[in-house]
Amino acid sequence: MDKNKTLKNSSENIAVDTKEREKESDLSDNIGSSRKPEYDDESSDSKNSNDYNNSVFDFDNFNLNLIILDEVSKIAHMGMNSISFLINRIYDTEIKKMLVAIYSQYSNILLQVNQYFEKYGEVPSNISIHDKMMSLYGIRLNLRRDRSTSHVAEMMIQGTLMGVIEVQKILNANLDIDKDVTDLLKRFNKFQRENIDKLNAYL
Repeated sequence: MDKNKTLKNSSENIAVDTKEREKESDLSDNIGSSRKPEYDDESSDSKNSNDYNNSVFDFDNFNLNLIILDEVSKIAHMGMNSISFLINRIYDTEIKKMLVAIYSQYSNILLQVNQYFEKYGEVPSNISIHDKMMSLYGIRLNLRRDRSTSHVAEMMIQGTLMGVIEVQKILNANLDIDKDVTDLLKRFNKFQRENIDKLNAYL
């Protein structure tokens, strides 16, 4: 995963001069380390270098958790936006009920993601206006061609499957992330797969 490699490469190339060490100290402070490096003698320098290496490991783990949860947040937001757009443009009451239920599931995942971000004093990224508009534009074009229940189900299956693939890629990478985050990813993928199975009945 490119983001993971970038984080690891940046942690390996740090500690070149005094300026970089000061930045390292700031990063350590930001993740709860109250220890500040001292450069009075050689042994102190070596000791603090080891302390920072440990803090970088924690910092990488912290960043990975947030990067992954940020992706989950975007997937959930895209799903909710699609459902909000569809719900007022379709007529089948049965599939409408199902879409509302899926919306609630996405909302619940978002709540858990936001709680995690709040714990670390961070905020998830917003979906770009461009991505949001392109997604809705695609749905609008599809509905102009076909508003049938089977076509709506097909669109939802395709969108949900994209989310399943993204989350499964993360799980298969076996990244060094918190167990809570891994569990959330598994729950997320479980309900997405279950929804695909339910939507298949409308094809």
